[in-house]
Parts: sequence; structure tokens; C-alpha cells
Amino acid sequence: MERMHTSPLPRTNRHPVLLGLLEALRLDLIIVPIAFVLAVAFWLIGLSSQLPYSIIPEWALALWAVVHGLSVSTVGFDFSLAPSLITVGVWLLLASSARRLVETSGDGDDAEADAEDEAVEAGDGWVHPIIALATFALAYAGPLLTGALLVGEATVTPFGFLRLLLLLVSASAVGWLWARGVGDVPVLRDLDPDTLDCARAVAKRTLWGLAAVSVLALGIGAVLRWDEMAESMEVYSSPLSAGIGLLIVQILFAPGILLAALSWIAGSGVSLGAGGRSSVFHSAVGPVPDVPVLELLPGDYPSWSMAAPALLVLVGLLSVILRRAHAQAVLLASWAGIGLSALLVFVVLQLLALISRGAMGPLGLADFGPSALISAAAITAWVGLGLSAGLLLVKLSQLQYPGDEDAADEVHDESIESADESIESD
Repeated sequence: MERMHTSPLPRTNRHPVLLGLLEALRLDLIIVPIAFVLAVAFWLIGLSSQLPYSIIPEWALALWAVVHGLSVSTVGFDFSLAPSLITVGVWLLLASSARRLVETSGDGDDAEADAEDEAVEAGDGWVHPIIALATFALAYAGPLLTGALLVGEATVTPFGFLRLLLLLVSASAVGWLWARGVGDVPVLRDLDPDTLDCARAVAKRTLWGLAAVSVLALGIGAVLRWDEMAESMEVYSSPLSAGIGLLIVQILFAPGILLAALSWIAGSGVSLGAGGRSSVFHSAVGPVPDVPVLELLPGDYPSWSMAAPALLVLVGLLSVILRRAHAQAVLLASWAGIGLSALLVFVVLQLLALISRGAMGPLGLADFGPSALISAAAITAWVGLGLSAGLLLVKLSQLQYPGDEDAADEVHDESIESADESIESD
């Protein structure tokens, strides 16, 4: 088996510490002005006649803190439930910045380029990129924590600090893999590249399937709870204007809402604070804010809804068996490919779970959302059952190609190419 090698990376004569500082400054100049624009918009739309101008910087820095997982207290309310769509966007910016740092901070100078290109290709050119990434993380988190604590009324709780740390670490790790591939990762570099490609393809299919299932569940819930959702809008003086505003708010929290739907289906449930935990197996009662999507959580559902976890199993099954060429690639990757794809799905879901739970007000909603510890594990367990069943079906089918090794290798290569084309078309 041939090892995957990375190509020589573009270099710069700038010190990696300087590169990290410049990248952190660039990101601050993008994110902070956006936070101030949003704070001004909230001030104009909401309470501009009652609150002074000085509340705008407090809201801006509070928003900056909440997006990164910290907890803030403003206008008498506690918030630590991040607008997850904005958090995902910030995470992508962080990963993109980490990628640029890794690409431009190779070891060595121009005089030793030829000798050190071989070291980089062998996976040894990691010292300067790590220094640059560490500097970037510290230089970005420093102003964030300082501004959030002094002006944004933020508090650093253990859970909030963990979320901030994982946000920075995961984005840096993905940026590294984005720039360098898996050739520098000791465990992954020894795996068959075809197995990695197959695992990535299966994980991508699975995540898209889970997104479709969560949307389907929300749609069915909206049909069953239409009257409750309509009643929740009647408390507003202008239901139409409130509906538009709440729609925008729900879009900002969309990734967390979709994960909450999956957690409800998987049985790990969604916490309603003082109202208990609501899931497909256990109903909860309790007051929730007058937001349409929240009206789907309390109360009972028909008995047939308890079969909902089968949808997660079906997602895993279809992620394996759809399209013959893809199924053949999964067969050749076998259990290693299935296990790695399940691990990728779990990591993505766990990162989403960390930003989908928190406080969204006082009293009963001080702890709201899917469990940050068990939701991803429960969803992955159901999906993993489907992935395993799919692989077993493929093994029992007639997809094996008997013959000599050369013919098998040729079929293997063709199946991998067909699988890649099918994923790209999807």
C-alpha cells in the first residue's frame, strides 16, 4: 500500500507567530463589525426607545461571546444558547484561517527549500504551522474573552470554556487536514486511501440523510401541532410581523433545531428546563416561549410516533446500499470503512450538540436543548445499526466479483471512481 504524501506547500519568510497574529487580526476585523451591525439592528427593531446607546457595544460583545459558547447576562436575562447558524459560520471562518496558516508557515527558509521539501513530504514539517495555529488561537481568544468579560457581561463557566476550546481546536484541526491531508496524522496515514474515501462518502450521505429526516420530523410535527402553533402567535399584537421576526430567529438557530429534532427521534430527548425532557418515548409538559418550533416539544404524540427511530436506522441502511458502485466500494472497505464513517458522523453531531444546549432565559429555560453528552451517541448508535445492517446485506448479496486479483483490483478502482462521481452529483 502506498502512503499518501502531501505536495510542497507555499512558504513565507514571516515568523509563524507574526502570521498567527495577523490572521487573528484579520478575523477580528470581519467578525466584530458584523456583531456591532447586528447589535444596532436589534436595538433599532426592539427596545430603542427604552435603552441608551451604550447598550449597543454590550450587546455586540455579548453576541460575540455567545456565538463562541460563553454565557452572558444582559437586560436581566441569561443566555448561553448560541445562534448555531452563526456559530457554524464563525467555525468555517476559523477553519479557513487555520488552513491559510498551515499553507504559508512551512518549516525552513528559501536557502534550504529543496532539502526541506522532502521533510514536508515525509510529514515532518509541522513545527512552524503548530506555532502559528497556537498563536492564532491565543490572539483570537484573548480579545474575545477580554471584551466579553469587561463589556459583554460574560461569565466563563466550565461548559462555556469547553465549548470555546473545542471550537478553536476543531477548526484548527480541520484547517490542518484541509491544507495537508491525512499524510501528517500518524493513525490515518497508515489507512488505505480507498477506505478513507469510502468512509468520507458514507458519512456525507448519512449527514445529508439525517438533515432530511429532521426536516421531515419537523414538518410532521407542524401538521400535528398546527393549532398550538397558531395559538402561540395570537399573543402578539401583530402576528404577521412577529411571524417574520420569529422565522428569522429560527433560521439563525436552524442547526440546533435540526439536531434537537434528531435527538427527540433518537430518544435522548430535548430538555425543557423545569419542564423535564421531551422525546419520542417520553412526553413533557411545561411552558415554553411563544415560538412556533418550541410548541412541537411539550405534550403527547400518537403511539405510532414511537417507531420514529427506525428512520435513523433507514438512513444508515440507505447510505450504504444506494447505487451499486457505491455499495461495492463499501463492501471492499468493509467494517473499517463503516466504523470510520460512524466516527465522522459522531464527531460532527457532537460538535453541533455542544452549541445546541444552554440557557435562553431565566427560570424554566435556564437549561434548554438536547443533551451535549448523549444526544450524538444515541443518534450515531441508531445510524450505526443501519450502517451495519447495510454492510451485512451487501456481503450477503451478489456484489462480490470472483476471479483473479487483477480483475478484482480493476473492479475495485472502477467502483471507487463511480462512487466518487455519484457523491459529487449528489
